[in-house]
Amino acid sequence: MTRQRISMHALPGKSEEISPRKFDLDGETIEVTETFESWQEDEKKHFFKVKGDNEQFYTLLFDEKKHQWYCE
Repeated sequence: MTRQRISMHALPGKSEEISPRKFDLDGETIEVTETFESWQEDEKKHFFKVKGDNEQFYTLLFDEKKHQWYCE
């Protein structure tokens, strides 16, 4: 499975919150409409299975060590 770096939009005043709300992928801004599942691996990797406002499903990863978001 390939991981692609994405830009995550932070909520005002919530920059430390690890919860996907809106992200940029391939030049498109996608708003998360629903989070179906979340889990953690290695204490520093947070995964989220979400549905976007474009009706597509995504698995998102926040790597806390690198402070970077990815889409799988």
